[in-house]
Amino acid sequence: MKNNIFRNIIGLICFTLIFSIVSPSFAFASEPEGLQINDSFNQEINNEQEINNEQEIINETDGETDVINQDLGGPKIDLEDEIQIESRIAPVIPLLATVTIRYGVPFLAKTASKRIVYVSKHATEQAIDRKITAKMIDKALTDGEKYVDGFSGARISWDQSGNGIAVLLKKNSDEIDTVYPEDHKKLKWLKSSWKYVGDFK
Repeated sequence: MKNNIFRNIIGLICFTLIFSIVSPSFAFASEPEGLQINDSFNQEINNEQEINNEQEIINETDGETDVINQDLGGPKIDLEDEIQIESRIAPVIPLLATVTIRYGVPFLAKTASKRIVYVSKHATEQAIDRKITAKMIDKALTDGEKYVDGFSGARISWDQSGNGIAVLLKKNSDEIDTVYPEDHKKLKWLKSSWKYVGDFK
């Protein structure tokens, strides 16, 4: 009994497949020739009407001629409204710990402490070369000890746990200038309680 049901289902599937392949060619063969000519004639008339609905407006600026096609029957779009709508949409800033760093591609990101930083092109290159992940950078910025470079004034956040990662931010900007592994505190680093500038939003 099960074999009969199985054979019937396979037969029905095969019949349906063959019918779906063959039936479109039967439908095409049964169309009258006059209908095809009539349809192509109607299509040409519709194309002519579309051409007549479009008007070419010629503007002369700086000795050059610009041709603008304007559809007289369509809706009008005010580009100023469209620009205002786009400016109201804020960009989505990803969490730093979730970002995959790409070589030489700078980006904005939000740390776990809700601070927005800009990771420079140089910093992304150094992170890839030194096998430092965005999660490691985020941990250093969030949990690391804060120092200031005594010579350059760069702000440093150093995470001693694990591999020991130092993240250098520019003196007057929340831009990450470089990142590198560091297992000990440098002599030129001065203990600090620096704050984020907040220049990136």
